[in-house]
Amino acid sequence: MKGNISGKLDILRLVLQPYSIEILEALRADAKRFSELKQYVANERTLSLKLSKLLESDLIKVVPKKTEKKYVNTYKISEKGLHVLEKIEKL
Repeated sequence: MKGNISGKLDILRLVLQPYSIEILEALRADAKRFSELKQYVANERTLSLKLSKLLESDLIKVVPKKTEKKYVNTYKISEKGLHVLEKIEKL
C-alpha cells in the first residue's frame, strides 16, 4: 500500500511543477511534435527534461507519425495522463 501512495505523490509532485499541466492540456486535443510544444515551454532544455519526466511517469507516450517524407516522433497524452487531468479538474 505504501508504494502505491508514494507513486501517487510522485505524480502529484510532477504535475504541480511548472509547465506539466500546460503540456498535458496541450496534448489532450492532439499529439504534438517537440517543435509545437515549444510554444508552451520556451526553453528547449526545460521542455526536454519535462517531457522525459512525463514519459517516465507514463503520463504521455511517444507516437511515431508519418509525414510526407519520413516518420517523426510526436507526444500524446496517455490514459493515465487523461485520468490525472480529470482528477485535477475536479479540485
